[in-house]
Amino acid sequence: KSRLIQDLRQLGAEYTLEKLIFNQKSTLPNGYWVIDKTESVYRRIYQGVTYYKYTVQLYCYSNPYLIRAKYIVAFKNANGDTSISSYSYSVLDKNPDDEPMEDGASFSDNNLVKKGSDFQKLLDEGIKYTVKDAISKGLIKKSTYSFVRLFSIIDSGYSFPAGYTFLVQLVSKQGYNYRARITVWLKDEFGEHEPEYVIYPNV
Repeated sequence: KSRLIQDLRQLGAEYTLEKLIFNQKSTLPNGYWVIDKTESVYRRIYQGVTYYKYTVQLYCYSNPYLIRAKYIVAFKNANGDTSISSYSYSVLDKNPDDEPMEDGASFSDNNLVKKGSDFQKLLDEGIKYTVKDAISKGLIKKSTYSFVRLFSIIDSGYSFPAGYTFLVQLVSKQGYNYRARITVWLKDEFGEHEPEYVIYPNV
């Protein structure tokens, strides 16, 4: 029932999938992946850091494929710092007897976020909007924020409007971290759309 444990489970799954899909030796399909089953969650606290070890089954709907993934999310309670300390997977079923889902989101390579790239511009736009709006609504502490870590990029699939969702970590000037899911929509024939975001609680 813990919101934090659920949020970190999803974050770890997305991070792990991004790393596995875009690994040069990978055979995992890109597409719409979900956590199909949680097999176990373990928690270990060491020197102020809580390590959550997850074992989950991940299923790809757009290109039926089932894997078991194991990953450890390190979370520092004092300042919300979050990172992935390890991840691995094994294949459970390469060819589930299911119909592929035609309309679904997919991952983009985190390495495409480079200085001057379109992804970097979208991310900068999303962070700028999110920080300003979240401060005005009291969702985050009033401060200057920097981008620390990118966990995943997921597109909106074939849905309208088109856009990209970035799962990121932001840190304040005082060293306090927030995890945010920021969606930046692409400009279309109807004009521009304001970014959308979710700030995840650290408790």
